[in-house]
Amino acid sequence: MKEDLINKINDQVIEGLESKGLEWFKPFKSGKENQPINRFSKKYYSGFNIFILNNTCSMFNYEHNQWMTFKQCSELGGKVKKGEKSNEIYFYKIGAFDNKTKSFMKSLNRINWAEKCVVDGKQILRYKKTFSMRYFRVFNISQTTGIEPITFDKSTEIEFTPNEMAKDLVFKYFYNNNPLALTHRDSKGCYYTPSKDVINMIKPELFCDSDSYYKTLFHEMSHSTGHQSRLNRATLTGVAAFGDDTYSKEELVAEITSMYLTGLTGIQPNDSDSNSQAYINGWISFAKEDKHNVIVHAMTQASKSSNFILAE
Repeated sequence: MKEDLINKINDQVIEGLESKGLEWFKPFKSGKENQPINRFSKKYYSGFNIFILNNTCSMFNYEHNQWMTFKQCSELGGKVKKGEKSNEIYFYKIGAFDNKTKSFMKSLNRINWAEKCVVDGKQILRYKKTFSMRYFRVFNISQTTGIEPITFDKSTEIEFTPNEMAKDLVFKYFYNNNPLALTHRDSKGCYYTPSKDVINMIKPELFCDSDSYYKTLFHEMSHSTGHQSRLNRATLTGVAAFGDDTYSKEELVAEITSMYLTGLTGIQPNDSDSNSQAYINGWISFAKEDKHNVIVHAMTQASKSSNFILAE
């Protein structure tokens, strides 16, 4: 079941990358209020579902990025239009295996994850977390009748020009994550150094335009979210050498995050197509030959990275 669902997600990514390139990872509209949200619970979607629902909105030109199940639609007093097809979203259900009784737990309530037991003469943690992938079928609000979309207060960010939105996002991120530092040097390139917790950028005037500067900075900011004092992401902390598999996976996370934030802030970097072709080819290759769910994992981690950067 899990393998089938992951293969289905990877097929969507491959098709999207081949037809749209890195644009596949962008939100369908800029602005935080356009992130995918469940119309019934009013909770935002997370992980790779963000990218799947954004892409569906773009494909069908839906006005609102608001979704619900058939049952939720009925409970809201609406109806799904005749002939409309649902969209699948995915989530991991967390369970627990009891190493002492050799059985799966029916409930996670009152489980002490730090509890230990003795098995075969060794002291180990009694409970082990398990993850199973499930899916729901959801409909966009445009596929229904009788339901009004959620309305959002216009934030001050909407009044900003795209560069000001990007600038404000960068300021807040560095302010909230002191002592993370940003330096600018002419010839040292753009990179993040975890041991020093420093992002270095070449000077903005050396980019072809300011939007391209911010797109690159978003990429390096994503790397910094993986620092052990923040998300402690294994693909950053576990890099042994430039170009190894772990490094490549971390680059996927950073570039997906960069593309998502680029779309969210509404900037339009001129260097996107020329500088990202290698990433596109690499992702298609990863997805087709993937034996470790690389794409699904990268999208999930990019979602966490984006949310961390966007946190107030």
